[in-house]
Amino acid sequence: MADEVAAAIVLEHAADVDSRELIEHCRPRLAYFAIPRYVEFVPELPLTENGKVRKTVLRERGITPGTWDREAAGVQLNRSTT
Repeated sequence: MADEVAAAIVLEHAADVDSRELIEHCRPRLAYFAIPRYVEFVPELPLTENGKVRKTVLRERGITPGTWDREAAGVQLNRSTT
């Protein structure tokens, strides 16, 4: 089984974006395999003392009840859709 891409996104102040809009934004800009399957909007990212994202914390958290799943939502991608 291939690894799936997950995106943890911090929105700017009053930004109003939903997960489907994000995927549609990504389609012409990313290779199909780089488009996230999982999307979660978070208030902040876990950072190290140096300001780098602590990716291990995000990986350990995994999929939560608030995570949107592209496949469960019926949004399909293939090489010809990007």
